[in-house]
Amino acid sequence: MLTLPAITLVIALAIGAMSLQLQKLQLIVAASSVAKAIARGESMSTVDDLIAQAGERVKFELSEIENTVCVSLSLDAVLPGIEIDVFDLLETQCARAQGQ
Repeated sequence: MLTLPAITLVIALAIGAMSLQLQKLQLIVAASSVAKAIARGESMSTVDDLIAQAGERVKFELSEIENTVCVSLSLDAVLPGIEIDVFDLLETQCARAQGQ
């Protein structure tokens, strides 16, 4: 009798885990794109557009070490169907500044 609810729970957890992985991959791509754009010296409006594409809940942090630009993007991830912030996802990507 408890087989169906258990299977449903396992499927829901698997879908939630896949959703978190997708959000993490999107952060990786976005952080990399933003770091490269800043390192190339692109305009701040271009950088703002790249950050906006990552999502409205994404937080942005920039650090520069010698001739390397590092961008950290963080997101309070939400599991589908549960509208509470459960996981904090953080991704940092760096790119070498050009022309310096």
